[in-house]
Amino acid sequence: MRSSEARSTFDAQLEPPYGAFYAAWSLYLLAAYIRSAGILEVPQELLASFEAECARFSAALNRNESPFLPSYPHASWPADTAVGVAALGIHDATLQPRYFDTIARWVARARLRVDPQLGALSHAADSVTGAPTGGVRGSSLALMSRVLIDADPEFAAEQYAVLRRDFVDYRWGVPGVREHPRGVAARGDVDSGPIVLGYSGPAVVVGAAAARVHGDESLAGILLAAVEVGGVPIEVGSGRRYAAGLLPVGDAFIAWSRSSIPARKVEWDPVLPRWWALPAHALSAAMAAILLVQVLRFRTARSR
Repeated sequence: MRSSEARSTFDAQLEPPYGAFYAAWSLYLLAAYIRSAGILEVPQELLASFEAECARFSAALNRNESPFLPSYPHASWPADTAVGVAALGIHDATLQPRYFDTIARWVARARLRVDPQLGALSHAADSVTGAPTGGVRGSSLALMSRVLIDADPEFAAEQYAVLRRDFVDYRWGVPGVREHPRGVAARGDVDSGPIVLGYSGPAVVVGAAAARVHGDESLAGILLAAVEVGGVPIEVGSGRRYAAGLLPVGDAFIAWSRSSIPARKVEWDPVLPRWWALPAHALSAAMAAILLVQVLRFRTARSR
């Protein structure tokens, strides 16, 4: 993570150094590791490094005009900053409370810059003012709903409620999380990957993680089941690979999603109708019937 190769595509002159994408995700990785291992099992030099990087990230948040730090020169994505804010929340829960005011201020400023139509954080933002640009996207909204539970559960729940309302869908009996809100048709890009039936892989996988941490176990189970069907998993030794193992980052996100722990106990109303699976079952039955007929015809032809 700290190698020159890992940092080679990022600008060291940005604030924080190397930009929000690198700074936030590397900080989140450290935070998650320390929380998982326990502070007594983490080397002191690593704890000191974590403390220093948290202080640096917090200072950048407080100095920046926009709540969304630049990931690259003149380019900001709110989800990247949200990951770093979540790391500050993990710091306060794991080590000692230090960034409560920074997080509260960031949430207040972010709320002023939500998309005016959906009331959720946008996929991209103006690099100077933080004004929403490009609309709300399922993949980034799912991610922010998932990670912000560690910083401000109430704000995270607000974002998750929009995800359920405007992005969770089913088509032809196939459930999923849309990349774009209902009624918006657009192509995929480097962030979403291919879009099928309006769904993107990141939105579905990370949407399941968001559902889990928000206590929406029913929806999480439905989405994870869809991943098992659409991901075409294969068993390799003692492990499992999806998409023939061609996208290791996808396997990592699926593992992260499955291992997400519910942080809230909330009774969510069903977001899908009770009969949502009937079209898929009907299609499966029809395909099985066609296959059976072909087998019977083949056997009849051979017996003559």
